[in-house]
Amino acid sequence: MTRDDDGGNVIMMTARWRMPVSARSRQRMTKLKAAVVMTAALTASVAACGTTTSTSTSTAGGKLPFAGQTVSVFTNGPSGANSAATSSYYTYLGNLFHAQTGASVNWVYYTSSSQESSTVEASVATSTGPDIFAVGSGFNGTIYGTKAFHVLSASNWSAVGGRSSFSPSMLTMAGPSATQDIGVPYESQPFILAYNKAEFAKAGIKAPPTTWAQFVADAQAVMKANPGTYGDSLDPADAYGPWKEVWSYALQSGGNLVSPNGKTSTLDSAPVRDAVQFYLSELYQYHIVPPQCLTWTGTEQEAAFAKGQVAMITDATYSLLAEVAGTPVASQIAFAPMPDVPIGSATRPKGAPAAQSIVSGNYWTIGNWDKNIPLALAFIKVGTSAQVQAEQFKLLGENPVTNVALTALAKSNPTMESFITAQANSTPLPFTAAWSYIEAGVLAVVSHSAQQLATSGSLSASYVTSQLAAADSAVQPQLSAG
Repeated sequence: MTRDDDGGNVIMMTARWRMPVSARSRQRMTKLKAAVVMTAALTASVAACGTTTSTSTSTAGGKLPFAGQTVSVFTNGPSGANSAATSSYYTYLGNLFHAQTGASVNWVYYTSSSQESSTVEASVATSTGPDIFAVGSGFNGTIYGTKAFHVLSASNWSAVGGRSSFSPSMLTMAGPSATQDIGVPYESQPFILAYNKAEFAKAGIKAPPTTWAQFVADAQAVMKANPGTYGDSLDPADAYGPWKEVWSYALQSGGNLVSPNGKTSTLDSAPVRDAVQFYLSELYQYHIVPPQCLTWTGTEQEAAFAKGQVAMITDATYSLLAEVAGTPVASQIAFAPMPDVPIGSATRPKGAPAAQSIVSGNYWTIGNWDKNIPLALAFIKVGTSAQVQAEQFKLLGENPVTNVALTALAKSNPTMESFITAQANSTPLPFTAAWSYIEAGVLAVVSHSAQQLATSGSLSASYVTSQLAAADSAVQPQLSAG
């Protein structure tokens, strides 16, 4: 896992498992069919992990249910500018867990995607390792594909507060079906549209766009009324962002990145081709983004917004508030759902979803090797309690995932209304072990197409088609293998 879009005292966690499985790793570990990066050997600190128990002890409040026991939890380590906030969250959760159960948490941190992936590889291969893993929503399919993680029973769900107590949208990525869940959500990161109210007002725009045609028109109006300001920006060099917009456009047009049964790649299809072209047409056709943004990442995109150089950011997160803190933009930022009607259309095709945000967030999953499932469930119960959910939002800026905590947040923080709505209306990704190949394929197509545009000044449909065909050919064997 990485933490991008960091800023101030809020952190947004992104999805995991970004890279395909190498041929060498597939030979080493045939039982792992999932698309997980298989890289370096497991570090010594992780190899020693696992649940340990000791004799229960009594406390002043009486005998606690798991006194003296330890659960190991594998997650991203505190790092960078947000290290202190992340450490505070882990400390708070660990202390509360100990106070309520008598047990302790052995936090097992990774500091790179390769270390994270090698830990999963080693744990699945040896049936040993941390008891609980933090997993991103888009890659629960990857974890499920290993058949090495605990499938939650009805009684397991009852132990953590009941399945119905969680946000329904987040449950769509907890497993392939309601009876095959492997993950319990603990934080959500919905994506929405951010815009500058002052720049909209100067252009006479009274409301955010709801269609992509209106989005383009608003961007052009902003540029006319605010010389030197662009309507939008792109981040085609980013390792996490661009595929989400291609996904949205494709689904809103009635397409998808994979067939409904998850067996056939549809990257080489008209809706996906049109989606890639529309994404980049903001530069070469509509001219509403800075030319230099062809090499931007999300960080540079946000910096431009904070300086008032661009009026909108698509697929923004709550962390943007921290990025603009202390700037003139801070008092002018507003949020709204992403547009949901394809360019050139008055309505979406029948049956096409709004696809304004992916179901985005993180889940606790339990390894099949864990010898103390009740202890693991006790940790998850504390980690998803209203008390921890509130502290998590305060420190990390992540949306709660339980209905009670979401209701409380909506009452206490009206700014979160758009994010809570986006979370409720988010669209799940295909639940497939090959998802990382699909995502990597789209990212490669966007990156190569942006490079072609930057070099030649134009982008042909034939070039995009050839790139998508290559990505399709790379993805299909992984879907067939699953």
